[in-house]
Amino acid sequence: MMIVALLGGKKEELYKPLVNMLASSGYRVSSAIYLRKVNIPSELKKLAEAGAGITLAYSTNRLVYTTTFVPDNLEDIKKRISCLSPVEPDVLVLLGFQKLVSDRRDVLKALSVWSAKEANSLISGLSPPIVGVYSERQDFPDGYNSPVELAKAIIEEGRRRSVLPPLPKRV
Repeated sequence: MMIVALLGGKKEELYKPLVNMLASSGYRVSSAIYLRKVNIPSELKKLAEAGAGITLAYSTNRLVYTTTFVPDNLEDIKKRISCLSPVEPDVLVLLGFQKLVSDRRDVLKALSVWSAKEANSLISGLSPPIVGVYSERQDFPDGYNSPVELAKAIIEEGRRRSVLPPLPKRV
């Protein structure tokens, strides 16, 4: 499974083209986002406040899962994603989670930021591999000109490292 962490103040801008390219090519994509505060639907909140450790909300086309057991490492996140997926995903896209991935060499990192200053601040705390940087202000030397270009580079790097198959074979 390819794991890629999108970091920086513009990470959501990179997320959409990356996931769209992967999914439209047939890859199974899962994602997780780090939020300082999660707004839980009131129905689930009532269940959790009553003492339920895990709650599920179903609709005709969605499932929302909440738990009071918060993972504190990447392995726990991968385990939860795998348990909830009907099939093992090809790609796990993390939005944020800088503390969990900063020293992980098995996680591709890509930065989508406002400025070179923000990029340099993030890079100083990260170990390789850093696939690239997209800066909204276009002020990062050798940065990508668009989130789409960086998304393509992430996919190419995943294939080069053999963590992403050339093309998925689906039946």
